[in-house]
Amino acid sequence: MQNNRIDKTPPVEINMQANQRYIVTISDLYTVSGTVICGAKVEVAILDGGIEVDRLMFSGKVGPGGTGYRRSYVGKPGLTARLVSDSCGMQFTEEEAPVISEA
Repeated sequence: MQNNRIDKTPPVEINMQANQRYIVTISDLYTVSGTVICGAKVEVAILDGGIEVDRLMFSGKVGPGGTGYRRSYVGKPGLTARLVSDSCGMQFTEEEAPVISEA
């Protein structure tokens, strides 16, 4: 017996969205109290077209000197970052390979 049934269900479309992986590098995050080097806190704002979309918080002691502390961040392409407080060094760089995720 032949099945002549027509399936009217639309095909399922998976929306794949390319994200960008970034590296946040924090350097020289510390305070000096007398002769003692202590940890500190800093906040980094993640911006999309100048509008804050996320905020990262770091606390501890990094440095003085050295390569710093690196953390991965995944978001849409074109994001930027800025320090909310100017108590350390910070770099926000894109990694080469984009990240593909389902939306």
